[in-house]
Amino acid sequence: MFAPLGWLAIQTARGGSPFDILSGQADLFAYMLLGSMLTFGTFGWLLGKEQERLAQLATIDELTGLANSRHFHQRMSEFANLSQRQGRPMSLLLVDLDRFKGINDTYGHQVGDLALKTAAEVIRSAVRRCDIAARIGGEEFALLLPDTGTSEASQVAKRILRAFSQATVMLGDGREVMLSASIGVSGGVPSGQESTEDIFEDADKALYRAKAEGRGRMVLA
Repeated sequence: MFAPLGWLAIQTARGGSPFDILSGQADLFAYMLLGSMLTFGTFGWLLGKEQERLAQLATIDELTGLANSRHFHQRMSEFANLSQRQGRPMSLLLVDLDRFKGINDTYGHQVGDLALKTAAEVIRSAVRRCDIAARIGGEEFALLLPDTGTSEASQVAKRILRAFSQATVMLGDGREVMLSASIGVSGGVPSGQESTEDIFEDADKALYRAKAEGRGRMVLA
């Protein structure tokens, strides 16, 4: 918008009449005006896309494409409030890759990253659109299941374990690295923030038991 108006102001300052200038060079003024509008429109669109990208980066784990820990805890509070108002249960699954340190130490961090990406795909394929799947630690993932009791959540956990039993990471020499995971499950109807923390702690304790009992299994809190 500024370019054609600036041009018109300069021509007027040189002694011309705005009406005569526009009458004689209407095509040029229209061309400049259209160009300015397209430039500002494109800039505004690009700025909006960049803001959208930055907002997404603030909630997404860059390596796996799942939600990050911050976004997970925010959504868990939202899910808990909704669960409390409706009096309907929510469930939480904590999923931890077994012997992940051994994968990193034996094959290197690049293979470790591939293992994390593969685990994320396994988890993503097992959940609904309304669920939240997140990476909340190095090799630890979490799933928030709204409107879901622990019995249904246990079935989801079993599906994930079955998928992990077939999940592998291919090495460049043709070898395969088998993946395994342990899962802790908890749930209920939260009565407040303390109950939300209890649900997380219960799932964490169940996950610890799954690890202690031999890994590659699910334990219900």
